Amino acid sequence: MCRTARLYHCHRCHAQVIICSSCDRGQRYCSRECAVSARLESRRRAGKKYQSTHSGRFHNADRQQRFQERQKQKVTHQGSLQVTAHDVLKRKHSGLEKTETIEFMGGDLRCHHCGAVCGPFLRRDFVHAGRNLPLFRNRYAGEGG
Repeated sequence: MCRTARLYHCHRCHAQVIICSSCDRGQRYCSRECAVSARLESRRRAGKKYQSTHSGRFHNADRQQRFQERQKQKVTHQGSLQVTAHDVLKRKHSGLEKTETIEFMGGDLRCHHCGAVCGPFLRRDFVHAGRNLPLFRNRYAGEGG
């Protein structure tokens, strides 16, 4: 039996993704790697924003002072490591090189997560509106004034 499927674009790398209704949990990213990378980027932005506030600058200065005090207690120096001239750096993948498009595998659309065959029609929205999500209403709409 063909499953219904949802088509979406990854919020990080913009790859087109097909996900069947049994795998669909409201994903926004194409893979775990994109989700983890997006979370790291979000935490960095939040950290920068916090560091620009008065309390963020104060806490950073306090933390740096404690670090400097700990460094003064260290008196042993380690020797330098041997430097090799032929070290090769691995290429860091940004995830933006992905240019996936919908591929017909044997004439069938398949879920990118489990590989199940999906129906020929794709949704762009979720099957059910979240039952746990509150309805967005203007709470002052009924009040006069």
